[in-house]
Amino acid sequence: MKVLAVNGSARNNGNTHIALEIVAKELKKEGIEVEILDLVDLKLHPFSYGGTPEDDVQILQEKLLAADGLIIGSPTYYSNVTSRTQMFIERMGGLELKGKIGAAVAVARRGGANFVYAAINFFFGIHEMPIATSTYWNNVIARKPGEIKNDAEGIETLTTLGRNMAALLKATRM
Repeated sequence: MKVLAVNGSARNNGNTHIALEIVAKELKKEGIEVEILDLVDLKLHPFSYGGTPEDDVQILQEKLLAADGLIIGSPTYYSNVTSRTQMFIERMGGLELKGKIGAAVAVARRGGANFVYAAINFFFGIHEMPIATSTYWNNVIARKPGEIKNDAEGIETLTTLGRNMAALLKATRM
C-alpha cells in the first residue's frame, strides 16, 4: 500500500512537512509506503476553464492515482488553506478518487485550523473518499519552523491519525 502526502506550505522543511513526517512514521511502522511531496518544489498553476498552462500537474495526478491514500497538509493562511493547497485541490478535482483514504493535517499559529481541516475534508467528501480521523481534529500549533515539537498534544493527535489511517487502509484493502 502507498500513501501520497502533499505539503501545501511555502516551506519544504517547515512545520507542515514535519507534521506529515509524524503521520508517515506511523504508516511506515505498519508497512505502508509514504511519499511526501512539497508543492513549493513543483510548478503548479491555478485551475482555469480556458485551459491551464503546462506545469507539473501530470506528475501529481499520476502519483495520486497510484496511491491508496492521500494526506493533504496545509498551514493556516487567513483561516484557510494556502493558495498552493487550493490549486492542488482544484487541479485534482476531475480525478476518480473514490475509495482512496484521505486525511487532513492543518498547522496554525493560533487559530483557524478548523477551517483548513474542513476545506481539505470537503475535497475528500466530494470524491467519496473515506476520511481517517484521530482523537481530536488533525491540527498542530506552531509558527516558526520547528515549533511543532512544542505541541505534545498535536503530535499525539498526528501519531494517532497515522495509526488510524493505517488501520483503515488495511481494513479497506483486504
